[in-house]
Amino acid sequence: MEATLAATRSAPVVPARPSLLQESHIRTAADRRAKGVAWSPWLAFSFHVPQPLDRDAFERTMQHFVTRHGALLSWFEPDSDRIDDRTTFTRRALPADQVELELVGAGTAPDTDAARAAVAERFAAGTSPLAWPSFAAGAIDHGADGFTVYYGVDHSFTDGVSLTLGVDDIFRIYQLEAHGEGTEPQEVGSYVDFSEQERALSERLTWRTPAVRVWARALLSVRNKMPSTPLDIGLEPGGTAPSTRTNRTLADAATMQAFEQRCKAHGGGASAGLFGILALIDVALTGRPAYLALNTIATRSESKYAMAQGWFINLVPIAFRVPKGATFDDLVGRAQKSMKRSKAATDVPARAIVDYAAKFGGVKVGATAVPPMVSYLDMRRLPGAELPGVDDIHALGGPGTTGDVSLWINRRTDRTYALMSYPDNPRAAASIDHYFRAITELIRAVAAGEPVDVETARAAMELTGPEKA
Repeated sequence: MEATLAATRSAPVVPARPSLLQESHIRTAADRRAKGVAWSPWLAFSFHVPQPLDRDAFERTMQHFVTRHGALLSWFEPDSDRIDDRTTFTRRALPADQVELELVGAGTAPDTDAARAAVAERFAAGTSPLAWPSFAAGAIDHGADGFTVYYGVDHSFTDGVSLTLGVDDIFRIYQLEAHGEGTEPQEVGSYVDFSEQERALSERLTWRTPAVRVWARALLSVRNKMPSTPLDIGLEPGGTAPSTRTNRTLADAATMQAFEQRCKAHGGGASAGLFGILALIDVALTGRPAYLALNTIATRSESKYAMAQGWFINLVPIAFRVPKGATFDDLVGRAQKSMKRSKAATDVPARAIVDYAAKFGGVKVGATAVPPMVSYLDMRRLPGAELPGVDDIHALGGPGTTGDVSLWINRRTDRTYALMSYPDNPRAAASIDHYFRAITELIRAVAAGEPVDVETARAAMELTGPEKA
């Protein structure tokens, strides 16, 4: 490991630029830290393997995992100590054959809380895009009860899908290394190459570019305003605060299946139906005649990136009008059509389009702004989401700040649940509680075949008491 760290001092420059997401992320991190804000933008996962730990096999596993993903071999060097809007970043990368990882014992933790704190400290101190390694990983040995794998990396090198794929990747490689079970994993493309492809595409935008037209149409429908939460989150407009996260189950498998069937009967899928519900709540609270959400989508269009580690996401606008008297059944088809239109914007970074439009009087978004987003992910289709031989899978994230609400809805075989990020204050917590309950109630009502409209949404947001949860 010492030889590897020494090699970073003379590692070659790689001409591939950071993706626009990476660049924005680095600037935002620097801005927050300069202001003394607790902002540790790592993402992580942990999972338990009910087998005795083979330490040598685990060391080989992590060596294999890291060296097969180009993103994990690279980092960025800013051209000055102070990072601002003018700072440029040079990518450096270690050749895979110069990487040698070492499993080092860290002692014994007296209890679970101490182990959790030690891992979180490792993530906070050892995951930066400005140095190598940008990741921290290890195993907690439980003896005869098996072991827990943990892995965290700076957000600029990962996303939610990558975390899920990482569980699959590490577990399967370990089974091969420890027991000779399974096959050698297939080669994958590198997010380093993808980032440069994406940057080059972003530099060829015109008003005739389909992605630009999609965004122009969406923003026009809401009078050129970016989305904002309709909830009272205890902040003044434009304010930010430390964020927190919570998750709740929205529906069991049977309820979600019935919900999806009703969506299909009215021209859309489950994701379109969920946007319909969010739109009804938005109109119920604000009276806005149109709904706009920034939908998180995967950009793994090429098969070589299907299993790669990286930040393969984009934001696309989902926008549609909500006419007076509109019902859920009316909105499903509208949401589905908007989702279909938005596919033309999949491969062009939202940041590039918004910045391009701003030159001609479009909406301006600050370089360090973190927009609210809505994600729907059918995890039943992802390797690693429900892996035999693995249990107690968790996704984790470091502390940050926010001035809005972001929502991630994940559908599993047994249930559909949602994770929300929001300002950590009592008013926001109360609003989020009502919001969760309203979404849950509206999904139930749709699945039960009941009429659902703006008035139904307004009534759902007023639900109180545990009997209504």
